[in-house]
Amino acid sequence: MDILTVKTYEDARQFLSELDRQINDLEALVKAVGDELEKLKPSLERYKRLQDLLKKFSGEAGEKSAPIEITGLQLYIDPNPMVRHEILEESYRHMVDLLSVLKKVREVAQSVIKEGGLESLRIVVQFKNGVPVKLIVLGQ
Repeated sequence: MDILTVKTYEDARQFLSELDRQINDLEALVKAVGDELEKLKPSLERYKRLQDLLKKFSGEAGEKSAPIEITGLQLYIDPNPMVRHEILEESYRHMVDLLSVLKKVREVAQSVIKEGGLESLRIVVQFKNGVPVKLIVLGQ
């Protein structure tokens, strides 16, 4: 399900400033999750080796941490390293993709706004899943 929102900015500079802040925050999050994934690698490798041994000797793999689902929210209590890695990896890939999209949007918006002399004009921005998709430029 797509989430559409709209926000009005008194001038286009405000929008660009907020977009820069969003990109900077996301870059910091990507770095933090990337660091967490790196820290998790040794535990993940040990866990995989143990799983392989279990499978070799017992013929079956160990149990995967099953989440408890509460009204659509999956709750993991002390998940194994493989589950933690899968969750973080999925988020990391999504955040990197989002960061790339936001940077492209910023580049295009910045060019249009600056080259068009629109910095001081009021704008309305439609966001789809947190990404600016439409700019409405309002006259003086």
